Amino acid sequence: MTEQAISNDPIVSELVREDASFAEIVVQFVEGLGERVTVMETAITASDFEGLRVAAHQLKGSGAGYGYPILTEKAALLEVAAKESNGDDCQPLVSEIRQISERVIVGP
Repeated sequence: MTEQAISNDPIVSELVREDASFAEIVVQFVEGLGERVTVMETAITASDFEGLRVAAHQLKGSGAGYGYPILTEKAALLEVAAKESNGDDCQPLVSEIRQISERVIVGP
């Protein structure tokens, strides 16, 4: 687990840090993040590993694109675990992604 993952500090978009003009599109990503995680939680509860894999894959791609590599890192691990239908690995990763998502902000 990375230091950023275990901290309670807000997680700021690296994209917005580099160029504040991206803030508006990052806001849209942040506003939809809770729903994305809820989809993952619903999938894991239903043992829908394919749905979970797809949701993790999408978050893996968009996390880095919007400046949140920690989300990409965790989503990549979740994608692999879901592909293997490994619920024991998926559940803690989904919980960790939820905790991280609750700390995500657009910028300072």
